[in-house]
Amino acid sequence: MKSHTHQEVIPIFRKLAGHFRALAKEVEALLKQDPRPHGFLLRGHGLYTWGEDVAQARRHVEIFEFLLEVVGRRELSGMGE
Repeated sequence: MKSHTHQEVIPIFRKLAGHFRALAKEVEALLKQDPRPHGFLLRGHGLYTWGEDVAQARRHVEIFEFLLEVVGRRELSGMGE
């Protein structure tokens, strides 16, 4: 029987102004180490996701938006402690 238990990982990278190759290397290293992430946050810039096609990448955006909203509301309510 499969479980609905899942842990999503959302790495956060700092924005490296004009240093896209360095950022690409950081993302590549992370994904070689842990292939689970479906996206990442780029501090001061936003969310990046991917998928096998555009529909799957869009689905990942919607899922992240929902999860981040739930976590944010939980933190604001004081239940996240």
